[in-house]
Amino acid sequence: MSSRLGARLAALLVPVTLLLPVAAHAEKVVTQDSVGDVVTLVDGSMELEDAVPAPGYQGVDVVRTAVAHGANRLRLTVGFRALEKDPFQFTVLRVSTPRGPFDVVVERLGGKPISSIERRGKTVECGALKSKVDRGAGTLTTSLPTACLDAPRWVQVGVGVVGIAADQDQPELAALYADDAHRDGTVRDALAKGPKVFRG
Repeated sequence: MSSRLGARLAALLVPVTLLLPVAAHAEKVVTQDSVGDVVTLVDGSMELEDAVPAPGYQGVDVVRTAVAHGANRLRLTVGFRALEKDPFQFTVLRVSTPRGPFDVVVERLGGKPISSIERRGKTVECGALKSKVDRGAGTLTTSLPTACLDAPRWVQVGVGVVGIAADQDQPELAALYADDAHRDGTVRDALAKGPKVFRG
């Protein structure tokens, strides 16, 4: 290639590369959770120490959590062993930041999931907060502007899921199932945290 042709190509490529969209960078961290580590509360007990293993229940069994922390948005994807079509399920995403924790709560009661954010017991207005379910992939994805979390440098995310399953013949015999995405086979009042994920 002649030097003149090389110079021409370079002159053409510079404006083209300037027109290309710049990809938004985000640090992404994926953590795995054990399969079959769901617990259940039986005999009407509401005490966590009374929980017993329920490895066969798939509806709240978290197997993977992905946290993508970009400059402007935080994207949290929770992967389940299976997602029920008509659930009675609550997912709590505790997002710890340098300025304190936020609780993102996603309710699945049939239809589209309903999301909200709380901080110290008070609702945080966040109009661009959204959650979606992909039953085929077994995922629940929640996305929100980092501005709703005071634009933190880093986040640590804990994930807790609770589901209620009723006996079709005896609805009063409902059972409560739970999983903590960062503990194996145990559930505590405080959710275990994943690793720190810094803003990309």
